[in-house]
Amino acid sequence: MMLKFNRQTLPFHAEFLIAGARCLIATNSTDVLESTARWRTKTRQPHRAASFEMEVLVDSAMDNTAHSASFFRGHRHLVFAMLPPRSVVTYDLLRRRVHAVLSAAAVRDRSFWNNVLLPITIGVLGTTVGVVPLHSACLDHNGSGVLVAGASGAGKSTLAAALARCGFSFVSDDWTYISKDGSTLVAYGLSAPVKLLPDSVRFFPYLKDIAPRRTLNGELAYEIDPSRATGFSVNYMSYPRRVLFLERTLKPGCDFVPCRSEYVREFFEKSAERLPNELIEAKAFRRGIIQTLSSVPAWILRTGESPQRTAEAIRDFILEARDDATA
Repeated sequence: MMLKFNRQTLPFHAEFLIAGARCLIATNSTDVLESTARWRTKTRQPHRAASFEMEVLVDSAMDNTAHSASFFRGHRHLVFAMLPPRSVVTYDLLRRRVHAVLSAAAVRDRSFWNNVLLPITIGVLGTTVGVVPLHSACLDHNGSGVLVAGASGAGKSTLAAALARCGFSFVSDDWTYISKDGSTLVAYGLSAPVKLLPDSVRFFPYLKDIAPRRTLNGELAYEIDPSRATGFSVNYMSYPRRVLFLERTLKPGCDFVPCRSEYVREFFEKSAERLPNELIEAKAFRRGIIQTLSSVPAWILRTGESPQRTAEAIRDFILEARDDATA
C-alpha cells in the first residue's frame, strides 16, 4: 500500500531540479528543505523535464526501529524500498510520486540525500520523468561530453577518475542521466561519489589515506567525492558528442575501433533497467533517446594500459579529431 499524507501533515513546500527533472517536495521538516537546498541552486540546467512529487514525513520514532540493510521490492509500477538509516520509501512510477518516512538521523545526513535517496529516486523514476538513466560514466572536454560505457568490471570508474585528473570535467561515474533540450541530447550527473574498488590503490596511491567502506550494495570500495577531490573539476551537465565502449585487453596500447550505430543501440537497450508494461510512454521515450544517441560517433576502446595512460590516449584522440575537423 502506498503511503499517503495530507497538506496539514506536510506544511513545508519547495521545488528543486535534479538531473533536469523538476521535483515538487512537501514535508513536515525544515531539515528536509535544508538538505535539498544545494539542488535548488543549480540554475545552469537548460530546461525542465516532466516534474514529480515527493512527500517526505520525518518521524523520530523511526530512529528506535531495528536496523535494516537496504531492501527493494517491486510490483508492476510500484517500488518499495527500505534504506539505511531506518527509512522507508515507496515509488509510484505511473503517477510519478514518491512517499517517504525518514528517520531523524537520515534527514540530517547530507550524504544520505546526495549519495542514497536522491540518486535512487531519479534512478527509479528517471525515464517516467523525461530523464533516461544509462549505465555509463560521463566526462566533459571543452563543452563536449564523452560517455564511457562497457561491461561491469571493465574499469569505467578508474578511467573516469583518471580522466578527471587529465583535463576532463567530471559529470558522472556509474550512471548518466540523458534527456533532450529540443533535439539536443543533454547528459546530467548527480555528483554522487566515484566508487573505486580496493585494487585501484595501485593506480591512485593517495587512496592509501582513505578507508574503504561498504557501499549500499555491500561492495567494499573507496568513495571519492568529486567536488572535493584534488585535481577534479565538476560539471553537472554536458552534451554527449562521443561514446566509448571500454574493453580491457592484454595487448599493450590503446586502439580506437569505430562501431556501428546498431552496436550502440543494442548495448544501451540491453543494459537498461526493465520497465513495467503499463509505462508505454516511458518505454517509447527511452527508445527515442537511445535511438538519437546511436547516431553519436562511437568507438570500442581496447586498452592494455593503465587508467592514466588510457586517459591520456583519449585526450590525444579527441584533440587530434578536433584538429582534423578544423584543418
